[in-house]
Amino acid sequence: MKTMALTDYGPDATFTLADTPRPEATPGHVVLRVKATSINTIDTMIKDMGADLPLSPALPAVLGMDCAGVIEEVGAGVTGFAVGDEVYGCAGGLADLQGALAEFMLADARLIAPKPKTLSMRAAAALPLVGITAWEGLHRAGVGADQKVLVQGGAGGVGHIAIQLARHLGATVTATGTGTAQLSAIQGFGATPVDFMTERIDDYVAAQTAGAGFDVVFDTVGGANLTNTFAAAALNWTCPAFVPPQVLVYATYRSKATGLFQPSAECRRRGL
Repeated sequence: MKTMALTDYGPDATFTLADTPRPEATPGHVVLRVKATSINTIDTMIKDMGADLPLSPALPAVLGMDCAGVIEEVGAGVTGFAVGDEVYGCAGGLADLQGALAEFMLADARLIAPKPKTLSMRAAAALPLVGITAWEGLHRAGVGADQKVLVQGGAGGVGHIAIQLARHLGATVTATGTGTAQLSAIQGFGATPVDFMTERIDDYVAAQTAGAGFDVVFDTVGGANLTNTFAAAALNWTCPAFVPPQVLVYATYRSKATGLFQPSAECRRRGL
């Protein structure tokens, strides 16, 4: 089969067309004919950083975590899927798992799901990793009805999904962005848009929460933006946030007066 493979890592590394043996179904797995894939930040980080990132595949490497396609072969023990099913998932491109930049892909049946009939293959392939990230953040933060949620970076890949899921869970959502296109998109997803370039944090916190702060702040920007996240938070709020290299961690803010916060176990493990 044809693949797009890397024979080196680094910012200047290029993908080359290569012939690779077609995978065969193994127990618990299916073989997909790949119809579409997408590029996530982690894919570009693996390409640029290689062995400096854990779980980067050995060279030559076939990247691509997200995929959508049609099942060609079903391995022993797989239930709920059949040849010809259209599926999508986040199922490769790490460690010893061949990625989706190929004609065919071996995928663990636990990492795929039936493709929604209303989505094209291209749209479905763009959803898995950002959808998983948004859901994990909101679910672990306990987002529910009657909460006020701020999504930092609401027009981004994770952010625009987080807006929709938070609203589905019953929350009232505000999201930051800038420029007409981003702010219009945020409003279209059902959130109140805030232009972070022109609106002061204290002003939109006062307008959207009567000065109490947001119950949950989902910070998809991370880094230096965490300072803004703290400023927008209510007492005992929860913050799913990104830190390099794009790892989702959590902290519970305890006191706006003292600036103390209670880091999650993941934060503590990373020395944050």
